[in-house]
Amino acid sequence: MAEFEKVFGKPDSIQLLKDEAPCITIFDTEAPDDKYLYKSGSRFETSKDRVAVDEFWFRDGNFITYKNIRIDANTTMNDIKQLFPTAVSGKLGMDKEGKLWVIQLKEDHEGISDGHIKIFFRDGKISFMHWWFPC
Repeated sequence: MAEFEKVFGKPDSIQLLKDEAPCITIFDTEAPDDKYLYKSGSRFETSKDRVAVDEFWFRDGNFITYKNIRIDANTTMNDIKQLFPTAVSGKLGMDKEGKLWVIQLKEDHEGISDGHIKIFFRDGKISFMHWWFPC
């Protein structure tokens, strides 16, 4: 949590998970004090002192670093293809608020889990990512 506040500052708002009643949680806990933190449109899940990204918008200067590579609002589909060539080659077309492309990053290589990260692109650049797991 201290690292979250160091990077993002104070959350814009906080909601208890029990009040939001998600069908599945990242940490797979039922702790009464687990929370969602909201910051600049992004949503993070907490459990004890751990924080995980649930939904992340690449705006307002927000970025993530993966394998020492910065991913931000200027990152293109071709840039991501260098990191995840298989996922990009399997992109799916989606119509939502215009034409978006989405790729899926699987949770494991063996196909044991149905969980994955969806990464959305608008106008050829990364826009949003969301951790997804079926209920």
